[in-house]
Amino acid sequence: MLKRSLTIAAAGLMAGCGVSQQQEVQMGQQEAQQVSAQLPMVQDAIIQNYVNNLGQRIARTTSRSDLNWQFQVVNSSTVNAFALPGGFIYINRGVLERASNMSEVAGVIGHEIEHVVRRHSVKQMEQAQGANVGVGILCALTGVCQSGLAQAAINVGGTAVFAKFSRTDEVQADEGGFNNVMRAGISPRGMYTFFQKLLAEEQQSGSGNAAAWFADHPGTTDRIADIQRMLNQVPASTLNSLQTNDSGFATMKSRVNQLGPAPRVQGQ
Repeated sequence: MLKRSLTIAAAGLMAGCGVSQQQEVQMGQQEAQQVSAQLPMVQDAIIQNYVNNLGQRIARTTSRSDLNWQFQVVNSSTVNAFALPGGFIYINRGVLERASNMSEVAGVIGHEIEHVVRRHSVKQMEQAQGANVGVGILCALTGVCQSGLAQAAINVGGTAVFAKFSRTDEVQADEGGFNNVMRAGISPRGMYTFFQKLLAEEQQSGSGNAAAWFADHPGTTDRIADIQRMLNQVPASTLNSLQTNDSGFATMKSRVNQLGPAPRVQGQ
């Protein structure tokens, strides 16, 4: 559970008319400290550097390249990723374990970057001024807090705050993420193949490590069709000219495969 002082500070940021970029970054910094304290991070420098470098490559092509973007790998085999306000992006180890090439990792990162570019979390905050957002945001975005008290803390007037991005938000993040990776010279086909992979795993097992992705990213089945539609609108010659893999991916994957079993994370 987040500290009461952070709850008060976060609620204070919601007072007034709208959240500035400085306030957004401050909120993200506070929440990132809590994430680091409550979630295990992969400590391997090669893995972290690969993901960070890839994320920076994509983020610097966006309209918010001025943010101090940070990318971290959570040591959880659950397939998930999330974004905090201000440019703090977290990718679970489970994403790397299932990715077959660089473009699949890039698709996930590009999607999460777009949530920050469009300030989806901030817009939710602005719509919930005065809510106990400091209590709710970490629990909601990461699924760490599952108690009734934690769930109640993020409900305002019967409406869950920060529980999930809406399907509209997710579609926007897909469309923006698609363009983000293309601007970075990376094939957006990886977004399509990775989502297909997760869908097949979910349909086969009905639960397990891929389930969190579908819980936190609503409408995935239809969104795969949307991504296919976007791919159909790009000339094949353009798609074929974009990068699918790099030499660092195989090294990173080797390091991931050498990691010991991921610790069990509550709620993941």
